[in-house]
Amino acid sequence: MVFTYVLGGDLEVLLPEVGFSVAYFVATLLFEIEEGIFYIVFHHLFDDDGFTYLRKVVPIEQVRPCPPYIVSSGFSVGDLADVYLDGGWWVCRVAFFNPDSGWYDVVLEVFDELVSTTIVRMRLHQQWEEGRWVIVLD
Repeated sequence: MVFTYVLGGDLEVLLPEVGFSVAYFVATLLFEIEEGIFYIVFHHLFDDDGFTYLRKVVPIEQVRPCPPYIVSSGFSVGDLADVYLDGGWWVCRVAFFNPDSGWYDVVLEVFDELVSTTIVRMRLHQQWEEGRWVIVLD
């Protein structure tokens, strides 16, 4: 996982220990504890008190840079995408699009659960591979 990180910079983090191994959550890198071990604070996840942003120690294997923003004119049924839900970006597949309302029905890959959303809460699915971003549509 080769990327340049900056203290105070944003990155995306997997949380496999709580079942979120297919969702990425945006966090800020506070400092590096030791080589490859980061102390981060999440942007949209909270501690048990419900008020304090969650802070966590994570290994470099669970982090990646934030993907570049790519303008999308829309998605087709069957496309792989990411949907923003519960503070993270979840891998989904487009199941239906209603052109009259602009709403999409997407299936969350991990739960096989149908969720309705708009394009504002979706992005192209990209994977970080060998130091570069690769768009994955199917």
